[in-house]
Amino acid sequence: MAIRHILVPLFGYDGDRTSLDAALVVAKRHGAHIAVLHVETDPLEQTPLMVDVGVAITELVEAAERHAAHRAKNAAKTFADWQAASGTPIDGAPSVRPAVTTAYLNVKGNEEDLISRYGRLTDLVVLARPKKNEAADLIAVRIEDVLFGAGRPVLLVPNGMSAEALSHIEDGPALVAWNGSIEATRAVTAGLDLIKAMGKVRVLSIKEGKRDPHPSGDLTHFLAWHGISASVGEAPTDTHKATADHFLSAARDAKATLIVMGAYSHGRLRQLVLGGVTSHMIDAADLPVLMAH
Repeated sequence: MAIRHILVPLFGYDGDRTSLDAALVVAKRHGAHIAVLHVETDPLEQTPLMVDVGVAITELVEAAERHAAHRAKNAAKTFADWQAASGTPIDGAPSVRPAVTTAYLNVKGNEEDLISRYGRLTDLVVLARPKKNEAADLIAVRIEDVLFGAGRPVLLVPNGMSAEALSHIEDGPALVAWNGSIEATRAVTAGLDLIKAMGKVRVLSIKEGKRDPHPSGDLTHFLAWHGISASVGEAPTDTHKATADHFLSAARDAKATLIVMGAYSHGRLRQLVLGGVTSHMIDAADLPVLMAH
């Protein structure tokens, strides 16, 4: 899939600059536009109501308003600083000519709904993986909003990853986690333009049960039609967390610059109860991960 339009949601937290830097690396390779979005949350939608009187608690509304304004101010400043430092032209007009441009939009409303709305009409959403702080749960939920609500691929990058490291995202090799699921298939097809320029691709085969209805050979054959040569390895099948840890270990061993994988192929409820590969990768991945649901 050609990458012409990249969406970067900003949240007013410390991962915003990393998201913008990663998006710029991809945009430069593909001549894409970077659409930057901040949703200024509406306190009346976010603040709990008093059940007995049916009105919003004034103090909570005022606190929520201050917090929303603070996040909006941080997001706008981060964008302005990044745009000035990178020299990326501000131009929101659509064009078929490959060119790296950007535009900033601040909208007020429900964060989940608006990120899903704007996320549906983009080629790629770039987000920084949260640190272990107060923003971690919020960003993790927003990642799910994009995967489930927008149905678009997400490039998840570690918060604080250096500009030098980010510049090698598409240098390769890439590690593709393959179990034959619809989610893994969508991740691969969404990432074709990212991985086809990489020198090496490693397919990590995940067998679920004794029978393998989706052998990795099917994927390597498909990739070959796109000029991509891939080798194959196998992941352990004991537990989900062990599989996730094996992904990261295999990626480090291969010196991979990108992991490509399906997200929540076993559903959110099962992942919530049992833990799972997707949740573990969101929490622990120390290199960029391209995910799709």
